[in-house]
Amino acid sequence: MAEKYTREYEVYCPRTQKKAKHTVEYARATCTRVPDTMLHFHCGLEGSCKDCEKDYLD
Repeated sequence: MAEKYTREYEVYCPRTQKKAKHTVEYARATCTRVPDTMLHFHCGLEGSCKDCEKDYLD
């Protein structure tokens, strides 16, 4: 199983212009030529904001 890790990003919401924290859980890729896989996304303002989630999908 791939190693999991979590990163937090301080961002401004594109809709409300309020400061928010995005927490993203990734699974580390086994090859450096492919990006890590996003497992879970959470927005501090709106828990499952699909607009912001798209920014972290590769």
